[in-house]
Amino acid sequence: MTLEVDIMAINKNPFMVTTSRNIKFVTSEIIHDKTKKYDYDIYNTSPPNISCMGVLVCNILADGTFECIGDGIAEMAIALKVT
Repeated sequence: MTLEVDIMAINKNPFMVTTSRNIKFVTSEIIHDKTKKYDYDIYNTSPPNISCMGVLVCNILADGTFECIGDGIAEMAIALKVT
C-alpha cells in the first residue's frame, strides 16, 4: 500500500495528515510540539488502524520535511519517496 503524508495547518494548529491511495483511508493527528524535528514514526502513529486490517505499507510519499525519517522506515522495508 502507498501512504501519502503531509503537515497541514488549521487555525495555525499543525496536523500530520495521511491518506492511503489503495484503500482510501485518511488519518490526522495534531502535532503538539512544533519545535521538535519531524521524526514521526509514521508506521506507528497513523496506520495502526490499517495494519490491523492486514494491509502492509510499502511506500510513503512525502515532502522534504520527512527526509529525516528515511533511514528509520527503511529498516521496516518501507520506501520513502520525497518530492
